[in-house]
Amino acid sequence: MNDLSLKGVARKYAGETGSFSVKDDILNGTGSLRTRLEALAEEEISFGVSECIYGWTAAFEQVWTHVTVRIDLDPDAGITASTVNSLQTTWENGIESTWSDQWATSRGGELPCPFTFEVRWVGSNEHHEVRIRPGAARSNMTTWDTLDSGAVAAHEYGHMLGHVDEYPDSNCPDRDPVNTGIVMDDNSANVPSRLLDPFADRLGTGLRSA
Repeated sequence: MNDLSLKGVARKYAGETGSFSVKDDILNGTGSLRTRLEALAEEEISFGVSECIYGWTAAFEQVWTHVTVRIDLDPDAGITASTVNSLQTTWENGIESTWSDQWATSRGGELPCPFTFEVRWVGSNEHHEVRIRPGAARSNMTTWDTLDSGAVAAHEYGHMLGHVDEYPDSNCPDRDPVNTGIVMDDNSANVPSRLLDPFADRLGTGLRSA
């Protein structure tokens, strides 16, 4: 990851007092320096989300400014492996191009690090399991269909990160905001800074344009 920051890892230990050695207490260990730093910065995030009548668990991995969601796809019978492979390419491209490199973070005197987002298709240790069914059908965070575009996948990925819908819903007449023209409304590639604020907050930094 190009955006892995030594300063970002060091902040994790900013409050340490007493006998403490960067060499012995942080960097000592097997493997490369890069591997060791990534392990120190890695955070597995999981929290409940409740909005109107809906509820789910957001889950992902954050390593400094790189966010990964591990997804296990479970296709219905009759959906071929080649179809799944094609869908993975479409969905991965849609997700990563929508969410990545829109915003960056840094502190004074540091070069900005862009936030990047990854989807990783796995068969175990997933953050989320997603059923694939024949389309067209209405999708949600855990059920996608074979006609879903990359833009639809990017919207559902947003739920996995903990974001709520921003389109009108007759079941949620008091929903606010709505009709915002962003990825969580109409599946556009518009990702406002407020959607990335929580990721910067975990690092104790602010956002700027990437």
